Amino acid sequence: MNEESKIQPADQLISKLIDRTNALEAICIDLLTKTGYNDAQSRIIFDDYQIKYTQKAIDKREAEAKAKTLKDNYNTAVAEFKGVAESKYWTQVFMSKKALSKHLDTIWSQAIEGLELPEGAKRPLYKVTEPSIDMLIERRKELMRSIESNNKALLDETIKHCEQSIIDVTKSLEKYRDSEIAKLRKDVDKSPSERDKSIKELEDDVAQRIRKNLVEQRRRIASTKVSLARLESDQDQLKDVNKMLGNVLSATE
Repeated sequence: MNEESKIQPADQLISKLIDRTNALEAICIDLLTKTGYNDAQSRIIFDDYQIKYTQKAIDKREAEAKAKTLKDNYNTAVAEFKGVAESKYWTQVFMSKKALSKHLDTIWSQAIEGLELPEGAKRPLYKVTEPSIDMLIERRKELMRSIESNNKALLDETIKHCEQSIIDVTKSLEKYRDSEIAKLRKDVDKSPSERDKSIKELEDDVAQRIRKNLVEQRRRIASTKVSLARLESDQDQLKDVNKMLGNVLSATE
């Protein structure tokens, strides 16, 4: 049988599809009547499903569901964007228009990362209002308290101490390890396998103690650097607050 003989004429395919559709309709109505509906009720229910499940109706529902998902995604992104922007008020209030726009674009990009949005969705407008005199005075107090609670010299010394601790502790433990290994190699009371086992346990113990100190000191260094960065940021912002406060007070005189 060649390939052409396998292909059924279009009218035969249509006839088969109609037969199957009629059979499925009969089965559905029969099942509905068996669940307690009469013939008329079964027909109404079946016709209702026919209307609901046409391809056009299915496509419409899918489009509506998609649109709702995109709208929800946009609303979620807007809420996150505004929340982050509001939390960075005192960083933004001293920015130029160009710097502020770029800063807000970055916040928006982070808010929409991984989200599918409606076509043409844009970053919402966000206005940073000028602070009042009372707000500036209060912010000045907050910054001064924060600056006074951090000692730059002490923070710098903490970092140096942690870095030196990594070097000193590592050298000390390695020296201890080498000394103990030398003693173990001379221990005639142990068999070669026992000595090897003891040496391996010693090496693992020292390596673990070195790692533990390294992790702890790096954690302290990272934390201290965060404090240093915050101190520098507070000092820079205090200059901006003092400048703006001076300008506002001069304008009111």
